[in-house]
Amino acid sequence: MKKTSELIWQDTQHQTLFKLIDQLKVAESGLEIFTKLNDYAESHFALEESYVLKLNYPKTKEHISAHNKFRAELKVMTLNPHKFDEQMRASVSLFLREWLTRHIFGIDKDFEAFVLNSNYK
Repeated sequence: MKKTSELIWQDTQHQTLFKLIDQLKVAESGLEIFTKLNDYAESHFALEESYVLKLNYPKTKEHISAHNKFRAELKVMTLNPHKFDEQMRASVSLFLREWLTRHIFGIDKDFEAFVLNSNYK
């Protein structure tokens, strides 16, 4: 199996995260969307972190720290979902979407390059 095909799971999961983030803007969505987003992000981050640890990625600390910032934002939303009116939901959705985009094209791309240049099989 080529290394590039091994990273497809990452892109697929990122797309799901974007879809869940977009659902935050929907006024009819309730607490379940916060829970789904939190659970899915945790699953994704845990898998990604298992790879950075397994491969002894030199920027593991920074990568996990970035995930922890996202986790903290989600925790606040999950604990206080009723504070999020339509405008706040749109704002939070935009913030998380922008954060995830920067994360993917920054830290995750750096990790991808590390994997592709490693001896990992």
